[in-house]
Amino acid sequence: MNHSRTFVCLPGAWMGAWSWKFVIERLQAAGHDARALPFRGVGERAAELGPDIDNDLLLGDTVDYLEKEDLRDVVLVGHSFGSLIATLTADRAPERIAHLAIIDGGIAVDGQSIFGRIPAEIVAKRKKLVKVVDGTEVLPFAPVGSLIIDDPELAAWTHRHLTPHPLACYTKPIRLHYPAGNGRPMTYIACTRPRYPVSAGMHEKVQAMPHIRYRPIEAGHNCIISAPHLVAHELLEIPR
Repeated sequence: MNHSRTFVCLPGAWMGAWSWKFVIERLQAAGHDARALPFRGVGERAAELGPDIDNDLLLGDTVDYLEKEDLRDVVLVGHSFGSLIATLTADRAPERIAHLAIIDGGIAVDGQSIFGRIPAEIVAKRKKLVKVVDGTEVLPFAPVGSLIIDDPELAAWTHRHLTPHPLACYTKPIRLHYPAGNGRPMTYIACTRPRYPVSAGMHEKVQAMPHIRYRPIEAGHNCIISAPHLVAHELLEIPR
């Protein structure tokens, strides 16, 4: 019997498919089909940045990919911002998703934007940083010291790959037709050492949701880069 699974991994803000490199290697070494998708206008697709890019467009790209590749029974994994697009994808194409995994992101709510969910003081700081690149309002990426990656060389490598992220992804309210997860089994991987201010309040909320597997790991927010062994272990432990 073939016990291989298909993992499709979505990156956080300012990042591309490259951010999943170390986790993907471990999942593939364990015999699974594992792949990561870059978002249009960010990461490997930064040259496609444009004012039309928002969560709906990224959702459409992701669903189109699953359909084009005819992927089914997918473990769809979203890190940070990517968890929003993963949740929207499960809302629209649940028949292709076997399990939804969120890594230190938020639990999406219909009619709410990311800026409507995260702490107001963080929103205020980020709005002051907004710039215009190629006619598109963007959020610039954070300085290297704020990546919560202890290894200086790894932090520098990560920082060199970051690209601006379209602001509309943060300001436009999302639309969910069903409760987050749309009936798919869910796992939430919480980064607890240290806790990321944007996500910290979500940890307690998730623990009060009995339908979500809560899995804390001792790693920082960018755990897919700084602690890929812990992330891969948790993904491989997801129930079938």
